[in-house]
Amino acid sequence: MNYLFLHAAREWSGTAHAFTDAALGLARRGHEVTIAVEPDSTVEQAISATSGSAAGGRPLVAVEPFSLEGTWFGAARRLRALARRTRAGVVLVHTDREHLIAAVAAWLGSRARIIRRVPAGKRLELQRSGRVAAWLTRACYVFATEQDMRDSPVPRAGSTRVVVPLGIDVPPQDAFPPAPAPDEHAAIICVHDASSRSRAATAVRTVAMLAPRHPLLRLQVMGESGYDDDLRMQAAALGALNLVTFLGDRADALQVMRRARLGWVVADGDTAAYGVLGFMSLGIPVIAGERSAGAEYVLPEITGIVVPPDDAYLTAAAAAELLTNESRRETMGNAARARVAREYPMSAMIDGFERAAAAATAPRRR
Repeated sequence: MNYLFLHAAREWSGTAHAFTDAALGLARRGHEVTIAVEPDSTVEQAISATSGSAAGGRPLVAVEPFSLEGTWFGAARRLRALARRTRAGVVLVHTDREHLIAAVAAWLGSRARIIRRVPAGKRLELQRSGRVAAWLTRACYVFATEQDMRDSPVPRAGSTRVVVPLGIDVPPQDAFPPAPAPDEHAAIICVHDASSRSRAATAVRTVAMLAPRHPLLRLQVMGESGYDDDLRMQAAALGALNLVTFLGDRADALQVMRRARLGWVVADGDTAAYGVLGFMSLGIPVIAGERSAGAEYVLPEITGIVVPPDDAYLTAAAAAELLTNESRRETMGNAARARVAREYPMSAMIDGFERAAAAATAPRRR
């Protein structure tokens, strides 16, 4: 099967992470895979750096610079040409605009079926362009959990639905962080995104509250850098600016997470899911907000803690207990790592994308 992934966003995110991991996993199983991304974008650079090499030295995944700027019809014509050139059997998309462009390309004769993936913790909500796309052609809709699928009605008869859980490989034992030295700074790494400005501010307030009793405590904020100035102002107002470091968007998130003593995920969607799974795969206890996409992956008090999203006092108490109780952190970390290896392996996600492709390309009944 030939797969064509279409991703229009320029900045790295959990959604880009999901497509990148899926593309690499499918390529390793012998499928021909192409990822069409915005030229000179952070996503293109990250995928090119991680695409690896197949036999003969050629890239494992073909990275195709592809701009969706301009009219949707012009982009659809370019996508039709790309789909024909790569002999794509399916085109995978996330957004309404990507869906519409792929649907018009199919209507123009690209011969590729459409798979639309819905980010973790989200319902399928089609705006006008998405409804037009669904009317033009049937699609296979992919969801990260059974609950997401139940909450999302299929917009057109004949379209199919498939659950494709997110997955992550547990790093080898020597990749896990060593126990922090007593005089070493205790880092809480917070993963946030554009939807979580108030929740990220709660993290800053919590660290400011803990600092008097934990002078070595530091907060490192990782996520969309466009909102860092607001958080800096919050930290300055609380007198905690020297306690907070802003790391920005990171495609090498696991490398950064390794030195955390405690993970805190305030993001939503795929970014939240990958943040939680990343910390858990490294054996690091994680804090997640109630009713968030990340909370789906946490067993409360076993692999991490689930707290009210904007309650700095309750979160501070929970974080302080974990920071000072090394044996409990180790127990939680071991349980978290085992849960990821058992229930969220990368192989299960790749199996799911293969099922989705089979469902999308199955002959239609009259």
